[in-house]
Amino acid sequence: MAFLHFNHTLTRSNFIMLFPTKPTHVTAKSSPFFSHFHINFPSRGQKIELRRRARSGTCRITCSAKVDNGFETVQEKSVSIILLAGGKGKRMGASMPKQYLPLLGQPIALYSLYTFSRMIEVKEIVVVCDPSYKDIFEETKDKINVDLKFALPGKERQDSVYNGLQAVDLNSELVCIHDSARPLVTSADVEKVLRDGWLIGAAVLGVPVKATIKEANSESYVVRTLDRKTLWEMQTPQVYLLNRIIYHRRF
Repeated sequence: MAFLHFNHTLTRSNFIMLFPTKPTHVTAKSSPFFSHFHINFPSRGQKIELRRRARSGTCRITCSAKVDNGFETVQEKSVSIILLAGGKGKRMGASMPKQYLPLLGQPIALYSLYTFSRMIEVKEIVVVCDPSYKDIFEETKDKINVDLKFALPGKERQDSVYNGLQAVDLNSELVCIHDSARPLVTSADVEKVLRDGWLIGAAVLGVPVKATIKEANSESYVVRTLDRKTLWEMQTPQVYLLNRIIYHRRF
């Protein structure tokens, strides 16, 4: 463990860089602008840079990483996709799970499948679905240039992800987990998340929250209004270095 110390008497921005030689956990105790924050270095050789503006009392934290294998971009055929398509869609109240409802002539789930299949970084797609819907995906085999595999869904989403992980090629560098009911994801957004996952160890697609969010107590009285500048709505895909997510699943 390492501790960060800040020189509070300086009027100019303080600047600290750390270059750990192994995964490191950094803790900084209370200071005028920081209080009990934690930073994890997910990969060997990662650089963490902190800057403090003395006048405004705000901070900026940026992360970058030195890739051990020398590559700074995601390599071709190095990504395994886990496409989650086993949800029941009960809240939708439709006659079938929402990911299989037709949208402009094809099931919703196929939109993201085709998006991933056209990306040069992708080597395989593992579809997690009920066997009764398997034929929907099998009919795409002649239209895609990636390997297509299948896994059974679990009781909860995390169980479905686990089942999908059992089917991925362990030679892949990254695993990319996506909800098939999200058809509008673009290859450009996927590429950004893949790159961040490759450099940092894990990344997820998200958008800033636009609505006003209130925190309420158990009696439904408003306690406070949350600052939406700090809030993000999580979407998918979720991207991880494969060796890391496999390691953590074991424990």
